[in-house]
Amino acid sequence: MTENTRRRAGNLLRIGVSAGLLIWLLCRFDVRGVFGYFENLKMSVWTTAFLMLLLAQVLSSIRWWILANTLSFPGPWPTYLGFYYVGMFFNLFLPTGIGGDLFKAHFLSREEGKRFLALFTVVGDRLFGFIAMLLLGGAAITFWPGLLPEPFAGFLTISSLLILAGLAGLPFLQKAIRRLWPRFSGHLEGLLILWKHPKRLFCVLGLSFSLQALGMGAVAFLGAGMNIHLPLPFYFASLPLVGIITLIPVSFNGIGVREGAFVYFFGLKGIAAEPAFGLGLLFFSVQVGLSLLGGIAYAAGVHRRSIVKVTKV
Repeated sequence: MTENTRRRAGNLLRIGVSAGLLIWLLCRFDVRGVFGYFENLKMSVWTTAFLMLLLAQVLSSIRWWILANTLSFPGPWPTYLGFYYVGMFFNLFLPTGIGGDLFKAHFLSREEGKRFLALFTVVGDRLFGFIAMLLLGGAAITFWPGLLPEPFAGFLTISSLLILAGLAGLPFLQKAIRRLWPRFSGHLEGLLILWKHPKRLFCVLGLSFSLQALGMGAVAFLGAGMNIHLPLPFYFASLPLVGIITLIPVSFNGIGVREGAFVYFFGLKGIAAEPAFGLGLLFFSVQVGLSLLGGIAYAAGVHRRSIVKVTKV
């Protein structure tokens, strides 16, 4: 079996899993009840959530731009914003959900080279978002006990503590590697260069917390518009877990898995399956709307811009 055949088979399998999960979920409850929530939702609620997530993605593009500039990739922020939205478009419509990240890394490295560092800027952008998401979830569990049962509460708490310990210990890790494996110290210096620029580091962390709060707040706003009465801290605690489950590469871009996770975690708080499933679909519809903006940017040729030429003008 060739590589292309295996890839196609894997994509078909993911599509089948997504379709099967959606069919299974729809068979468990009243489909008309789900669409009833859509009909009763005010368009202003969806639009506000869309704008909140749009702002969150703009902040994420600024974070990526800071990371890339710190690692010696040139170019103004508007160019990175265009690249970012084109990447979002491919993240949605490619099977794995991370294919757009490879495109973003390619946009940086096609002229400058440094493919590893280009990929690291994209991975770092994701990593800081993941860190902020888990820390917000851990804070919610700490200050509002009882939001989630075990083992979920314990997972968020332990993850937050490990992240804080890891961030604090990175300089010591760098020194240890420099002594034990001097051959790799040069590569590590490049990857940890952000720690030598504390202002940029705090800016990146601040952007990460802000955009994650906006994103989870947008989902909470959609939930309130559907008359799902749950406290805001519950969203901060549960959505990181939904996000982690969605990343499991068994479906087409998390379709079906995402909605099932919404049904499960919201069901822990007594929310019926219909509104929880509907909220998952609404959240996905906002993501689709945002990604289509990236499709427009791609059609306009934004991805062809040169970070080198723009800088030299």
